[in-house]
Amino acid sequence: MSNHRLQALKKALQLEHDGMAFYAASMNKSTSEIGRRMFDYLKKSEKGHIKRISEIYHSLEQSNDWPAPPAITEDMETERKSIFTDALNQITRQQKLDTDDLSALKQAAEFERKGEHFYSEQATSAQDPFEKAFYQQLALEEELHLRAIEDSILMLEDPQGFFAQYEKGTLAG
Repeated sequence: MSNHRLQALKKALQLEHDGMAFYAASMNKSTSEIGRRMFDYLKKSEKGHIKRISEIYHSLEQSNDWPAPPAITEDMETERKSIFTDALNQITRQQKLDTDDLSALKQAAEFERKGEHFYSEQATSAQDPFEKAFYQQLALEEELHLRAIEDSILMLEDPQGFFAQYEKGTLAG
């Protein structure tokens, strides 16, 4: 058994546990609905990553073969999209800017950038096609999380700008 593979998975598990703990704490402190919902979404997503990584880790402990990556559900993507749809429906001109939520979201963005970088490096060095595919999938998911976080930041900082970016067709005159 390649100790390198198990060490990489241990590091991946630690990244995901750290992220999940941060997102849970941030969700509890959040004062905005979009912040709470985004941190809850991210916490659930990290929990899913932990489950998938753990399954592969335990499988590798039993054999030397990297298993086929488990299937990904689309429920999390649907939930992410509903966060923004719901938030757009609640926007008012006097929406309060929450600097604590913004700060936590910016820190969350750094977690996701680090995760995406780590998983991309693992995918690049992986020889096994299933291992490569697994890390590529995790890197993509971290990139999607980052985009969702960046959208949340834009929504809190500039709701009209967010709306203009995603509803361009309605602004044509």
